[in-house]
Amino acid sequence: MILSRFWYAILAVLCVASTSLVFVAIHEHNRLRESDTRLIIDHDRDIVDWFLRIDARKRLDALAIASGDDQLRNGRLKANGPDKVGADVRDPVKKRLGELATKIGQLIKDEGKGTSPIALFAVDARGRVVAHVNYDRAAMVKDEYFEMGGFPVVADALHGWLRDDTWVFDRDAIYRVVARPVVSAEGSPPSGAVVAVRRVDDGYAKMISERTESPVVFYVAAPDGDGVRIAARAVPDKSDVNFEGLSLDAKKLAADKAYVEQGASALTQHGPMTMAFARIVGMGWDMGAGYAVARKVAVIDGPGSLLNNADESDKKAVPVPVVAGVGVAALLLGLLFTFLEHSRPLSRLAGEAKKFAKGEQDAIPLPKLGGQTRKIGQDVNDGVERVIAKGGGASRKAADLEQILGPVPAAPQMSAFSFNFDGGAPPAAPASSPAAAPAAAAKPPAGIDDMFANLPPAGAAVAPSGRPTPPAAAPAAPAVTPKAPAAAPPPPKVEEEDDATLVARIPDELMNASKTGEQQQIDDAEEMLHWKQTFDDFVALRGKCGEATAGLSFDKFQLQLRKNKEQLVKQYGCKRVKFTVYEKDGKAALKATPIKD
Repeated sequence: MILSRFWYAILAVLCVASTSLVFVAIHEHNRLRESDTRLIIDHDRDIVDWFLRIDARKRLDALAIASGDDQLRNGRLKANGPDKVGADVRDPVKKRLGELATKIGQLIKDEGKGTSPIALFAVDARGRVVAHVNYDRAAMVKDEYFEMGGFPVVADALHGWLRDDTWVFDRDAIYRVVARPVVSAEGSPPSGAVVAVRRVDDGYAKMISERTESPVVFYVAAPDGDGVRIAARAVPDKSDVNFEGLSLDAKKLAADKAYVEQGASALTQHGPMTMAFARIVGMGWDMGAGYAVARKVAVIDGPGSLLNNADESDKKAVPVPVVAGVGVAALLLGLLFTFLEHSRPLSRLAGEAKKFAKGEQDAIPLPKLGGQTRKIGQDVNDGVERVIAKGGGASRKAADLEQILGPVPAAPQMSAFSFNFDGGAPPAAPASSPAAAPAAAAKPPAGIDDMFANLPPAGAAVAPSGRPTPPAAAPAAPAVTPKAPAAAPPPPKVEEEDDATLVARIPDELMNASKTGEQQQIDDAEEMLHWKQTFDDFVALRGKCGEATAGLSFDKFQLQLRKNKEQLVKQYGCKRVKFTVYEKDGKAALKATPIKD
């Protein structure tokens, strides 16, 4: 009965193992899905950020159509003169802006159902709006007082820069802005700028969601903690994310140090969704503009819902022949064990009992039986003997050894049998009783020594060799500064040739700065040389223009240049300022150009 019972134990163990395996697989699936979802959310946030950058560049490129339009350029030039821009200038420019807005929208594929059209602005050199189209807040301003020069993105465009930015109005309206300068003639300063504005609405969010396949929501978290207002939202098709009824907590965002300082929050849980927040760079940063992406972790609640999300491909992935083969093999093995330990012993017992019932044998032959059936046969035989004994009949029980040989003395230790025929009266026995030979003493088995000796301890493990440390780089050889001789004889006068190459003398300021080896001192020396050259050019131009040069000194001149440089660096965040001397209205003048590189 061991095999069948062992088989039952195997089935129980397999059942427990299978159930445990299901729970482990569910937990592992949920853990991996959660980890993958977090990676996907981080990826979505980067994708949306890249899209906003690329979209700004595309809009700037498309805006070149408007910045290079002759009709708009001429209209701005007319507006730069008078103090008040008349309707004769505004109306033609506005009409042309409408045509260009449609063309730009088609170029960047930004026109569609539910999509706000692109708003265009023509700005003159003083920052005044000459004309505008498609601006949804046009009713809030009057054309004669409408100016945009105070916005950094427009001011930079009027100084020759290509810029993009983000505006926030009324704490719930976000606008993406790009601006380009308009140059009337090559080498001349900008005569104005053209500005394109696109409101971030549901149509804009839908465009981002479709192209990035990321659920996205734009919001404005008021810096004063006055809550979070949703500006736009969209989810891609077949997404299980739903932003309806979404409520964001401004205090949680303000408490996130990474969000406040670096502009990217940690992953947070909002109901069934995992979300990541990011601030939008530009003016909108200080106004609380940002966007969030979200994903819903597809978890399995338990074994009952294991197949809820399974599709036909999952079902086809099951190897039916293998699973069926394992099931059939287990069934046949179980039936074999049952036949060997139950069916066959019972069938043999039934056959012997049938012979006993027919009188073919006096008792059930126990040697032919085994296990539980032998115990049953023994009980049947004992019961029959008791019934016969009670009825006074002769016993059919087989004679034992004492009945044949008489009392047998106790056997000494370490021997199988012992019969005493030498001493004492022999026991009564039949005359034909054969003499019994003494049993041979069994030789005890010899002991078995240990076959394995203790193995010597294993040798010391060889430590893996580490990566060789690269040799230290040789120190750079110090720059050799040529030293002028104390008293050099004057060089011989050589007759100059037409194609002789002249090498300019290295200025003393650069020579002294190079001796220190510090880049900052070298840069300061180069800047001072530039200022000296500018001073010389300025004095020369004043003399050429007939202006007085007496009283001009480089010390006062470089102090004024340094003051102008500090103002420009603070205003534009540039690294250097280049000063250029030019003639203006018959007089010498200076022009400062900020250089950011």
